[in-house]
Amino acid sequence: MLSARADNPRGNFEAIYSEIHRTGNSNVLNELNSIIRDYFSKITIPDVPTLYDYLVLSMRSKDVIITFNWDPLLPQAYKRWRHLGAILPELFFLHGNVEIGIDIDKRASGFLSDGPYPGLTLVPTKLLYPIDQKDYNEDPFVSESWRRTTNYLSDAYNITIFGYSAPTTDVEARALLLKAWEDNPSRESAYIDIVDIRDPSEVEKAWADFDLGPGRNPRVGASREFLRSDLIRHPRRSCEAFAFATLQQDPWRADPFPPLETISLAQLEAWITPVIEEEHSGRLSGKPLH
Repeated sequence: MLSARADNPRGNFEAIYSEIHRTGNSNVLNELNSIIRDYFSKITIPDVPTLYDYLVLSMRSKDVIITFNWDPLLPQAYKRWRHLGAILPELFFLHGNVEIGIDIDKRASGFLSDGPYPGLTLVPTKLLYPIDQKDYNEDPFVSESWRRTTNYLSDAYNITIFGYSAPTTDVEARALLLKAWEDNPSRESAYIDIVDIRDPSEVEKAWADFDLGPGRNPRVGASREFLRSDLIRHPRRSCEAFAFATLQQDPWRADPFPPLETISLAQLEAWITPVIEEEHSGRLSGKPLH
């Protein structure tokens, strides 16, 4: 028997999964895992520019995109721009992903749709964890993703939080993120942009543990819309633009991506190419690249 909490189809999915996990019903758990993986594996990105394309192209190889999402949209966007060379950010999957496979013995991972890989035997990453006892150290791939994530966050200068509500039920994830942020020596001057459609008071409450208010970090933003974030207004230049505006008192003029509805994939590549070429030259917008 499952409790009413687990039987409620409108309840929190992770709470429902945790309840089923507590029953020890392996048949139900295996079926649920299979359904989830099958559902998300069928999702495909359209052949037009999307927010995922802008997200991938908005950052450079020094940067990282950290995601909790299972769906393959981010990997698909990444794959269609990798022909531009080693100019894209790294991708970390904190809850696994249907497109990512791992070879535990070889400590290697890759896109499953690219396989087979010579010398590697990739198996799908784990997706579901009971929310009240998420042991990220149990899975080698997820453990390494978290280790690298906290290293990045403890040294980050510009952070955009997009689509993550920081649920209080995700205790271990919040604890790891908070520890990394508290260890960041530049957090007093770093910029955090929270892209969230909720009321600002709800957003502030959700992130209260991170002490992002005045006196600790006066430059916390709440774009509410990703298209108004610095990643879009200053693609591939968000850190430099913020540094010049705050440290040099010399704000840069915004050079945003074209509107999504007005551009094709080919036109987007033509638009981003000179931006990338400028990086190869060692100068950004006519200013020294430090």
